[in-house]
Amino acid sequence: MLAEERRLQLSEWARVEGRVDANVAASNLDVAVETVRRDLDVLQRRGVLRRVHGGAISLERFAHEFTIPERYGQNPNQKRLVADVAASFIPDEGCIFVDGGTTTECLAVYLRNKPGLLVVTNNLTLARKIADSTTQTYLLGGKIRPATLSAVGAKTCEDLRELTASVSFIGANGFSLEAGATAFDTDEALVKKTMMANSRERILLVDSGKFGSTYPAKFSAFSGFDRIVTNVDVDASFTDALAGSGVQIALAQQ
Repeated sequence: MLAEERRLQLSEWARVEGRVDANVAASNLDVAVETVRRDLDVLQRRGVLRRVHGGAISLERFAHEFTIPERYGQNPNQKRLVADVAASFIPDEGCIFVDGGTTTECLAVYLRNKPGLLVVTNNLTLARKIADSTTQTYLLGGKIRPATLSAVGAKTCEDLRELTASVSFIGANGFSLEAGATAFDTDEALVKKTMMANSRERILLVDSGKFGSTYPAKFSAFSGFDRIVTNVDVDASFTDALAGSGVQIALAQQ
């Protein structure tokens, strides 16, 4: 395969998957990892993608917000596994915050029929999935973002400031060592920050496929969380960097 053919293939993988892992690409292309890294450097200079630790990210990730159907189709098994592990941290009673997003939405099955629990959420779909059970459900007010079906804005944050939760379960569009936890929309990022500020314990739920992705609105460094739940196949650079930081990491396995 010629160099330009390799680069076209790398560009296509970045476009479709959102991210290129240098080691995986080298194996698939049957070339040395250094060859792939040089190709990625060339593509970065051309403005096709952005180099990150371990590979590269499509620049579309910085400008494109995925639709709800697209999000449901991205790593559904990984998201479910993350939620399965995070569910062990749901208390039987008291108040919890649950953020919008397709990963946190996977908690719904674990939030039903807990009469001692009050679930406060801005996620319309999650509220619908649990509101007909014995669990107390509080849907936050505010402007609804069609892209996520979540309430955001000043009214949402005002409602949150009147409440205190024992645990907040927070999602993210992307997470990276360079940028921390990021969201596409600044209003959604503000809701996440407010939930975290009014919680005694803060848990980030994020599937490993989002590692290395960065979006415009940063809402927290990793040190802002007490616990991070992700998949066991997350890049080792992430777990190595957080080792000894005081942030607990729970890894979901297949």
